[in-house]
Amino acid sequence: MNLIRYGEKFFDELEIQKIWKNEVSSSVELNQISSASSERIERTVIRGVKDGKAGIYLVDSTKDEDILKGIEKAAMIAKVNDPDPHWPGLPEAQSYRADTLEVPEQKSPEHFVNILSSVLKEVKLKDPKAMVVGGESGGAWLRTEILNSNGVSVEQNDFTSFFVLVMIGRQGAQVTPSIFDIDVSKTHEVDTKRVVDSCIKKIKVANTVKKAELREAPVLMEPFALSELLMFALFPAFNGEREVKGTSVLAGKEGESIMSKKVSIYDDPLNPNAVSHVIADDEGVATRKTSLVEHGVMRGFLWNHYWASIAGRESTGNGLRSFRTGAMSIGAHNMVVAPGTRSLEDIISDMKKGYIVSSYQGAHSSNPDTGDFAVVANPAFVVEDGEIVGSTVFMLSGNVYDIMNNVAEVSKELRSVYMGMLGKGQYPAIKFENLKIAPVSR
Repeated sequence: MNLIRYGEKFFDELEIQKIWKNEVSSSVELNQISSASSERIERTVIRGVKDGKAGIYLVDSTKDEDILKGIEKAAMIAKVNDPDPHWPGLPEAQSYRADTLEVPEQKSPEHFVNILSSVLKEVKLKDPKAMVVGGESGGAWLRTEILNSNGVSVEQNDFTSFFVLVMIGRQGAQVTPSIFDIDVSKTHEVDTKRVVDSCIKKIKVANTVKKAELREAPVLMEPFALSELLMFALFPAFNGEREVKGTSVLAGKEGESIMSKKVSIYDDPLNPNAVSHVIADDEGVATRKTSLVEHGVMRGFLWNHYWASIAGRESTGNGLRSFRTGAMSIGAHNMVVAPGTRSLEDIISDMKKGYIVSSYQGAHSSNPDTGDFAVVANPAFVVEDGEIVGSTVFMLSGNVYDIMNNVAEVSKELRSVYMGMLGKGQYPAIKFENLKIAPVSR
């Protein structure tokens, strides 16, 4: 049966999104394989509108007979809701780029168990005193189909494999901070060797503890640390809904310089290497590369169909749907901070005295309305005369716009970051000048 035609008996407009998600993974804890799992989700989100009244209903199935019942229940919900005077209608039919991503076959949990087993052996061989306290290897397969009564019809596939490793080092009674690294791939070929070598190298340095000094100093943020800070303190300000409501500090600043000329930021879901590679958003609007900052100048916001219509703008294809509630929001698919021209190794070698940060504690408490933040850099490392000489912990506070105007160098290497629903993207390392450091005891 034609689901849309049936739904038109109840609604002026109807949208149906079918979702098939498979995630297979294995975890490690305290040098032991702790679990292996395979999870499959099939879900359909139904959104219908009658006289401006919307009804949303979720069905844990993609079978037509279950969806038909869901349409009727969505109609019951719409009847008791208030009309939305700003309802712009569902997106119209449009064309899409070809879905060229080659999705690899699904692997069993044993495949990922074997990856972690090999990693444990490699760690033991390279550093017998090191302990793998946590980690995960897995893959996530996603297929969606979106239909609506205005002619939208699009199917797409996505896949991401990931490998996370968390380690500590032991030297007598002393234990290092948790050291971690991550690799993300669009194939099954994750670089476990690079991650292991990176963690072990940092553990050896972390055994030497140095106290941070209370002063202004150069700080180099590695890709994951940079992503944590920007995801919570900066990126929400590019949300078009916040621009309409006046809660974004960037409202009205398109065309103005808001950060260093060395910084360019864009959302690029069409890149084959994108962490989230999609040709359409969750409303069926075609995606595109959207420039947010170009050489320090703000170029625009991210929009979904609803808020773009209210603002008199065009959707940028950034409508994201909650698989739990069916609600629509605005979000990035694959946020990219553009790379620089010098290698990370060369940037570090030119640092006379400064700090490197791998991760932050407390980034989630940043204020996206102002850009203010206060975080603890842990793990962090001390650099003297171009060499990493020890580990440290310190507090860093300030305003994200101030520090983004204080960029000294951007590395040419980009690293993929995968934080689930919190954010996905590709980031360089960035060296900042004269950031205020406050030591923290540990």
